[in-house]
This record gives sequence, C-alpha cells and structure tokens, in this order.
Amino acid sequence: MTTKDFGAIETDYAFFMSHATEAKSDVEEYARKLEGFAEGRSNIHLFDFGCGTGEFSRQLLETLAWPKESLYLTLFEPVDHQQEIAAKRLSRFSDHAIASLGEASFDQRPTFDVIVSNHVLYYAENLGQTITQLLERLDSEGKMLLALAGHENALIKLWKVGFDLLNQPIPYFVAEDVEAVLATHDVCVSKSPSNYQLRFPDNEENRWKILRFLFGDYLRQIPRKEILQQFDQYVQEDQIEINTFSEHFIVQLNPRA
Repeated sequence: MTTKDFGAIETDYAFFMSHATEAKSDVEEYARKLEGFAEGRSNIHLFDFGCGTGEFSRQLLETLAWPKESLYLTLFEPVDHQQEIAAKRLSRFSDHAIASLGEASFDQRPTFDVIVSNHVLYYAENLGQTITQLLERLDSEGKMLLALAGHENALIKLWKVGFDLLNQPIPYFVAEDVEAVLATHDVCVSKSPSNYQLRFPDNEENRWKILRFLFGDYLRQIPRKEILQQFDQYVQEDQIEINTFSEHFIVQLNPRA
C-alpha cells in the first residue's frame, strides 16, 4: 500500500522521532479530537493504518486510557517485523488479540470506530484508492484521524529543494493532496495545525540522518553540498532548530437522510 521502504531507513527515522516533538504534538491533537469518545461505548474498534513499531500508538493509547476490555486493535504495517514489534508493544492496552490487516485481506469489509493514519499517506501508491478504502472501513458514527505535513512545512520544503535538484516533482503526497481527495467524498472534514520542533546537534552526519529519512534511495542522486546547506538557515549556536507544523484532519461520514 506504500511506495517507501521504511525498513532501510529505520535508524534514521528513529533519530528523527527522538529529536522531534512531532509525536507529542500529534498525540495531544488526537486526544483532543477523541475526548469523550469512549463514553457510553462497550466496544471500540481502532484501526492503525501504518502503525510502524507501534511507538506512536503506545503514546496515544496511554493518553486516551481507554478500558482494556473495550478496546479492539487492528494494525496494518508493510514492514513485517515492525508490525510484530507493534503488536507486542500494544498488547497491554487490550484484553483481546490484536488483529492484522494485510494487503491480501484489504478488500474485506470490517468497520472501525476509529481509524488513525499518522504521517503515512505521503507514501500511498494510489492516494485516492487508499482513502476510499479507509472510508469504506469507517463506521457510520466513527472518526478517521489523519496527520500529514503540507507545502508550508519545513521538511516538505526540503523535499521540494531536493527533488528540484533532480529536476523532478516530489514523488509523494502531502496534506493538500489529501484535502483534495477528501473533497471528492461525501464526508465532513475539519482541519487544524499541529506545531512541533525538530532540534538536534549540528553536524554533517546528523544532517545526513534527517536527509536519509526524508529522501531514502533518492538521496544518492542529490548533490550533497547543495542539500546539506539547506540546514544552514536553521542553525542556532551548535544546534539545528526547526519550528514547523503539520495538518490534522478529522473525517466523519455525513449522516444519510
């Protein structure tokens, strides 16, 4: 379902996550959107689309503190060993076996009360089809929560510079693309920004870690000097400090007349 292999950049992604407040900001935003959602519900079926190692969902579920007996979890992650780690990491939040939704079973039609896809849809192979399939899985009274960066995000601007150096458009989707696809569906959408900071010791290797996370295999083709110097504007003493934001979408199905 995705066009980027995170297995190859796993340690670089971990570096980004450990030096960014993005996850904390995203958890706070999701928790606000889901405040009171569990009240009066005996069962909550949550689908994490692109769960990675489950570290983000761990933080979210700790914050939500939903009853273990009520929570049913289903995971999808194209990197198999990461999904295995996620299932183990998240098992303590539910009294029920954690389900896995693989590509082979993606056409089956269970529905979910909550669908979370946190910074995943950039890499969808077919964004329109993926969003349609997710909406087909959303319960009539459920909520789908999506987070992505848009064109004004500092890291997306790095994408723009890097791919311009390769004389090609950004090969991934951004928040504006998701917003355009959602506009073609009969859904209610609200959007809000989530501010965060990326801060790390300034040296060439650390800059390169962020670039490997952002560009993957493409980085080998990008002129090294030109792309590394893009961080110069963010130097604060001996640190790189980037203050930026992502967009959060909350999607609900419109009630039928």
